[in-house]
Amino acid sequence: MQRRFFIASSSAALVGPSILSRFQSQATALGNKDYLTKAAEEELAGPSQGPWRRLFLDASVIEKQESLTRVFHSAEKYDGNPIIVPDRPWEGTSAIIGPYVYGTIIREDSLLRMWYQVLFQGNHVGYAESQDGLFWTKPVLPYISYENSTPTNLVVSAFQPEVTGGGHCHNPAVIRRPNEPDPERRYALYGYDGKAGHPRVAFSSDGLKWNYLEESEKQPLFNSSDVVNFFYDPYQDCYFCTWKTRNRRGRAVGVAKSKDGIVWTKPLDGPVFVADDHDPDDTQIYGMPVFPYQGMYIGQPWIYRARYFRYGEYSVEKLHEAQSDSPRTIEPQLAWSWDLIHWTRPIPREPLIALGQSGQWDGGMIVTARAPIIMNDQLYFYFGGTDKAHDEKRVRAGIGLATLRLDGFCSMLTSPGREGWLITRREPMQRPIIRINARTERGGSITADLLDRNNRVVPGFSRQDCVAFQGDSVRHEMQWKTGEFALDKKREDYKVRFWLRDAELFSYIPTSLDPERPDIARLQSTGP
Repeated sequence: MQRRFFIASSSAALVGPSILSRFQSQATALGNKDYLTKAAEEELAGPSQGPWRRLFLDASVIEKQESLTRVFHSAEKYDGNPIIVPDRPWEGTSAIIGPYVYGTIIREDSLLRMWYQVLFQGNHVGYAESQDGLFWTKPVLPYISYENSTPTNLVVSAFQPEVTGGGHCHNPAVIRRPNEPDPERRYALYGYDGKAGHPRVAFSSDGLKWNYLEESEKQPLFNSSDVVNFFYDPYQDCYFCTWKTRNRRGRAVGVAKSKDGIVWTKPLDGPVFVADDHDPDDTQIYGMPVFPYQGMYIGQPWIYRARYFRYGEYSVEKLHEAQSDSPRTIEPQLAWSWDLIHWTRPIPREPLIALGQSGQWDGGMIVTARAPIIMNDQLYFYFGGTDKAHDEKRVRAGIGLATLRLDGFCSMLTSPGREGWLITRREPMQRPIIRINARTERGGSITADLLDRNNRVVPGFSRQDCVAFQGDSVRHEMQWKTGEFALDKKREDYKVRFWLRDAELFSYIPTSLDPERPDIARLQSTGP
């Protein structure tokens, strides 16, 4: 390979026995707490009951503001993309040539693990791993062989479906289940089974050797079209799936829910996320991976630029005729929700990861992994890119990386040379320390007042008493020269007025919140 960040060659990846023994021992040790670091989704989500970092996606965070602009940010592509390319004979000579991440990346201990999609004479799930998120290897595993002779890195495959109990898997979602009492079900693999015609689930002790739940072949988990994105929700301690459905605009997204991952229900048997009046006419939602993040849900809607037919009943011919003069590109955008039913999107609708130039390896379509991972204080978004648009013949695919600052979906930003301020919600602070994620330009600064509920400055905690922040940090602790609240002057709660000059603020959280007064309930059961 010409670049270090391409996938390792076959000779470097012949590690089948060692990887098997390693994950067999890990499977045994999963019952021991702290053996593995938190799964990626747990790191992203934060504590199941809060408190969560205050992101400016949440409209309830700011009470007032002046001379600040809320700015949304796209992820920045890694210069060495693509980091995984087709270099195995089983990775395709069909409609899509090569691996792409319609799949999952998680971190366990110091290892990153990836389950990705291959389309070649059916659907296949490939496996790769990495220590740094850039250099990936494809271990040779003893389960699936190619042309009945060559070992592969496939863990579920249309070549030999009998190895995994007869299942086929389209857009694989792997979910680690460390609290599952059955050691053979410590991992779940969800995806759409094209042969069965509905989503199915398989289980594993190590994430490598899978066995499909037999009853899911005849009994659907739920009815869906062929794009499904599953995840575990630590806030509600249950599983969710966003699934492809349709409305008058075409492809759209529904949601399904399960307590045990096997019995599923739908709050609505139809779409909850659709193209709206702020979208161009040729907009459909092809799918939407979702991940819990700091008390809310972040969606990555795959925006499909294709016109839908306007009359009559559905047929494949009508679908293709209607979209024939459309770009038929796909790229991810940003959405967020507190309940998975009601969604918000920024305006204007900019891509979360932008398509490459026409003809480049990712110039036709970009689809994203189930969730990013946190690496080096950044969010690592892995994505599958193709060089041509949807429904083109012989599309070449690969896997790339795009990074975003931790909490970097949006920020509050000042205009150059101007000062702005914002006043936060009331916070039950026990100590006057606030952790901020922020950066300043040269000569810029961030200071803060603590206010009472009537916006009066608390004596000793004015911006003049504040130790000014300058620089770039995702976890700077902002303090005041006063040090601590006077014992006889403690209040019920405080607001914070941040003063920004040539600076931007991405998130904040008081470090010592009263545990007896948790964050507002995410899902309200009663009204005012």
